[in-house]
Amino acid sequence: MFHTGSVAVRNGSAAVHAEESDDAELYYQLCRWCHTTTFQRLLCPTCGSTDLAPERSEGEGVISVRRGVAAADNDLWPVHMTEGFVVRCRVDGPPHAVRPGVRVRLFARPAAAGQPVVRLCEEVPLDGWI
Repeated sequence: MFHTGSVAVRNGSAAVHAEESDDAELYYQLCRWCHTTTFQRLLCPTCGSTDLAPERSEGEGVISVRRGVAAADNDLWPVHMTEGFVVRCRVDGPPHAVRPGVRVRLFARPAAAGQPVVRLCEEVPLDGWI
């Protein structure tokens, strides 16, 4: 979920908190039994526990390889966050630079369809493209 304004995390659900500044907060869930990290789940994918605690993410990750993408989801990429969970994000950056292995950081701006928006951390060269 991506929300603008003030958001409270309740019942262990994940949420993104965007304030008036350019910072955004992404909350994931940490299983209190097996310490697996996950994003927007009701049960732990490893042990099946419902005892999930909300934790604040650092907001940095790496774009991963995507498979079987529908045309409507062409700008959604799986991002492996540093805490160990994966979230599908919209990537804000030039199309030539958005590819697997590129480091990204959470970016605060309203997102279409409630997906978090990330921005590239560094400039990516054109690799000979003109």
